[in-house]
Amino acid sequence: MVHSFSSSHGDPFVAAFAERMLTHVTRPFYDMLRQWIYDGELSDPYHEFFVHEPAPSQDRPSSVDPRRAPATSVWEDKYTLEENMIPSIITDDFARKVFLIGKSLNFIRYGCGDSAWVEAYCKDASRELHYGDTATLEISIDKAYKTTMARLIDLMDNKFQLFEHLKALKKYLLLGQGDFIALLMESLSSNLDRPAGSQYRHTLTAQLEHAIRGSNAQYDSPEVLSRLDARLLELSHGEIGWDVFTLEYKVDAPVDVVFTAWASKQYLQVFNFLWRIKRVEFALGSTWRRCMTGARGVLANVDGESGREWKYARCCIAEMIHFVNQLQYYILFEVIEASWNQLQAAMVKPGATLDDLIEAHTRYLNAITRKGLLGSAKSSPTGSREDSFTSQLHYILKTMLAYKDVVDGLYSFCVAEFTRRQEKSTRFETQKRRDPGVDDDDLRSPSPNPNPSTAAQKLLNPASNHPGRAESPFPLSTSALNATAALTTGDSVLPALRQRLNDLSKDFRNRVNVLLGDLMVQPDADMKFLGTVMNFNDVYSPRKRRRERVGKTPGTVKEKAKVADDKTHEKKTQEGHEDGKP
Repeated sequence: MVHSFSSSHGDPFVAAFAERMLTHVTRPFYDMLRQWIYDGELSDPYHEFFVHEPAPSQDRPSSVDPRRAPATSVWEDKYTLEENMIPSIITDDFARKVFLIGKSLNFIRYGCGDSAWVEAYCKDASRELHYGDTATLEISIDKAYKTTMARLIDLMDNKFQLFEHLKALKKYLLLGQGDFIALLMESLSSNLDRPAGSQYRHTLTAQLEHAIRGSNAQYDSPEVLSRLDARLLELSHGEIGWDVFTLEYKVDAPVDVVFTAWASKQYLQVFNFLWRIKRVEFALGSTWRRCMTGARGVLANVDGESGREWKYARCCIAEMIHFVNQLQYYILFEVIEASWNQLQAAMVKPGATLDDLIEAHTRYLNAITRKGLLGSAKSSPTGSREDSFTSQLHYILKTMLAYKDVVDGLYSFCVAEFTRRQEKSTRFETQKRRDPGVDDDDLRSPSPNPNPSTAAQKLLNPASNHPGRAESPFPLSTSALNATAALTTGDSVLPALRQRLNDLSKDFRNRVNVLLGDLMVQPDADMKFLGTVMNFNDVYSPRKRRRERVGKTPGTVKEKAKVADDKTHEKKTQEGHEDGKP
């Protein structure tokens, strides 16, 4: 009210008196303001200023040393803006600018360790502030704001290499360095096929260093490469090395004000997802090369029936490779590269503050996880976690690996058959030379398979050929294993392999149809474009699913109860019992 008297009262005497009185009354406030915007220190023993420093017990446990608090806590939690304490003589925007200036100076002094610059800046720019000189105050605040923000961004960029760390995370954790990732996967493939319990960190680290030396990653700065490390996730029963291997990029203060714990989890989640896709691409590529090489050798001599199976298997593998390639292209280019360009534009914007950088980086990670099919279950049409894009892609990738294992079994079967025929032909020629009068039918009579069931099971589940390798994620059912054990000749393995290939290919197509149907109803244009690219020739038939809202639609509960009763009645009828109802 007194401020309104000095600024808008009609009586000059009252206005002058109010201004003289406010000049003395507001002197402590302007002293605190001057110390805050020029020195970055808060001197408010009676809690009269609109900037508040919470007690340590309010934000973090008393057992944590405040001097060792992470940079994120120093920037976000050390000081707060109390809006209800902002005096009427300044506006809210002016108060927020003042708050950011002092917080930045404090962070430069204690978080970045550049107290010498803060002291020099205080000595050069500090001046007396008093009530009534509004124009001078606004000029001082604007100048201090620009100088402080420019110094803080310069320190984060040049001294602490913030942008270099962002590029390194994109290259190594988001698989932007293609030659490094390809060499790392090739060198680790034999180790990661073994169970997770037999993995050793020093072996993984040695392979990581080998991949760095053999790729263009060797030309990165030693500061960046020293932060890259290989580690293992928490082990679970039945997992193999592929399931627990991950890369880690270590950052420390004050850069962790941008790379928070939440951001590290997001990078880890994206890397594990992309690494899984790369693994499937590597496995399918290896099988495809084996098939193409064998087509000019062993597979060229198989009979007509096996030849048809190989033609169908090669078509299905090519279909899976196309799916994986389009998925990779979408995530790496349409999602990550586009989000990266937006992040760069936000960071080089003139007048950007550290809060702007943090917000831009948060938007960058959110865009990658949401558009990169790693969002929450709310992105699925039905709202079920099992129907989320991450879950759907997980099962599709598992189906691909299972199909690859069966194709490897089919290849082993053909090689064994080819070897058997070659050995039989060699024995026939040798016997003919020794005894020209022997009957050809006696020489060509097939020899029984010494253990057909064991051989068949190895072909149907190639993982059993490697003691240290986990079984296929889609093992044969009990009935199929019993049927396999009942085989009497090695030739009976082929129908079982054919059935297995057909089942997996149908499962793959069904899951892709559901995925494409979910992509069609997404509001994001890029996600719809992914479905169009994957089905560019209309080979799939996308299926749209309706959203289920149990308990909200009239009759839903009754209809489900009726279906359950019908199933129970049918089961009892099959067992020959009566339910006692008409």
